Amino acid sequence: MKIQSAAVYTYERIVASLEAYRLFNPMNSANLQINRGVVDGEFSTAAINESDIVVFQREFPANYPNYLAVMSQAANLGKPVVMDMDDDLLALPIYHPDRVKLNYAKAQIPILTGMVQAKALTVTTPYLADRLRKYNTNIFVLPNFLDDSLWQFNPPQVAPAGEHIRIFYMGTVTHVPDLEMLKPAFHALAMKYPGRLEFVFYGANLKFEDDIPATITNCLSETFVYADYVKVALAQKANIAIAPVEDIPYNHCKSSIKFFEYTAMGLPGVYSRVTPYSAVVEEGVNGFTASTIDEWINALSQLIENPQLRETMTLAAQETVRKDWMLSDHAHLWPETYAQIAELTTPNQAAIAAFLPILEDITLHLDTFFRKQMQKESDLSWQLQQAQQGLAEKIADNDVLHNRLDVLSQKNNLLYAELDLITKDFNALSHEKVDDDSIVTELKEQVDQLSVQWIDHSRQIQALESENRVIRDGWDASKLEAAHYALSTSWRLTRPMRKFIKFFKGK
Repeated sequence: MKIQSAAVYTYERIVASLEAYRLFNPMNSANLQINRGVVDGEFSTAAINESDIVVFQREFPANYPNYLAVMSQAANLGKPVVMDMDDDLLALPIYHPDRVKLNYAKAQIPILTGMVQAKALTVTTPYLADRLRKYNTNIFVLPNFLDDSLWQFNPPQVAPAGEHIRIFYMGTVTHVPDLEMLKPAFHALAMKYPGRLEFVFYGANLKFEDDIPATITNCLSETFVYADYVKVALAQKANIAIAPVEDIPYNHCKSSIKFFEYTAMGLPGVYSRVTPYSAVVEEGVNGFTASTIDEWINALSQLIENPQLRETMTLAAQETVRKDWMLSDHAHLWPETYAQIAELTTPNQAAIAAFLPILEDITLHLDTFFRKQMQKESDLSWQLQQAQQGLAEKIADNDVLHNRLDVLSQKNNLLYAELDLITKDFNALSHEKVDDDSIVTELKEQVDQLSVQWIDHSRQIQALESENRVIRDGWDASKLEAAHYALSTSWRLTRPMRKFIKFFKGK
């Protein structure tokens, strides 16, 4: 059976590196018609009607209703279904960032269900095929290749970047633990070549607890669209590339992508001694592999000290990739492999296939649970947004009230100040009035005394006329002074009250 078209179902909306390496770029290179089943996030089974085969990628079953719709439609139309896997996602190490963040907690059982139900699996390496054969006995290896329609080969980057030898890593944050593993080597190299080294970590943010005599540069990923990523990668300036991964079964399942890409960038590399790199690296010729800190230090030291070695190693690596790993030379494997799968007559013989009905039931149960949890989270998120919006409005209202209170407080302070002044004036005038009354009383007493004297001494008026005149003059003067004080005091006592009334009329 000749395969000319494929219905393709992926989890991501964009064509990232996974989709590019495994499906879209090889299919385009092989002139296979691609009918996408998910376009801009919109799912449809219509693509199956127009296709010879159905291919879905590893995480697609995480949306279980869509996955079931694909399987049902393919079965109704008699179309073979292929699942593609590039990692053993059921064996994530417990400390792997994807596991720590629970990124695959919902997807793992649907992925297992997909591997069991698919007519066949396609995988990246023989090692991964051996790991996944317990889930599906119909398994085919389609290796990753470098897409030469996107990648070109840079000349070897021999010259130092400025005054530094730049040691470069390009990857995702999931590889931070792998980089952490090499910190002792980075520290030792910095001490061995003080001021000469720059460590560049593109896409993986590596922190150092202590200062080392080297430049540390962390760069955020600019894009996850693979075609754009290629342009960014080819524009990088460096001298030596590294690809550390821990020596565990999970990493032995991986492929040689970093060797291909670093080589195209014009960089010699040091790689962990695990299956994907041991399969392509000829030791000391087209690269180095290392498994201990001392081996990493030794390999990197050789490349730091020997520009000629950097050049010859890069050219040898480029020859390896051109000879064996160009997509244009191997894209035919995709339609040929799909044709073999379409002609299979033997179903999946893995022991777990016998448990498929219960596996489906468990998956449906868990999917319902996760969907309810997601709905609860969505409802709680909406309620939280509403509460935050209400709180924001109350805070705004509170701010308005506080502003009004500030204004009233300022007016109140002015009022209290005015009242304080009025009170002080009033108290002062009250004391002044008391003093005036004392004077009047005293004067009256003096008048009375003088009057008594005048009566008692009436017989002596003539003799005391001059003295009496003085006394009368003093009396008249005293009366005038008393009247003056009385009138002025009355006016001054009413002044604060008039000011108080005027103040409130002004408000």
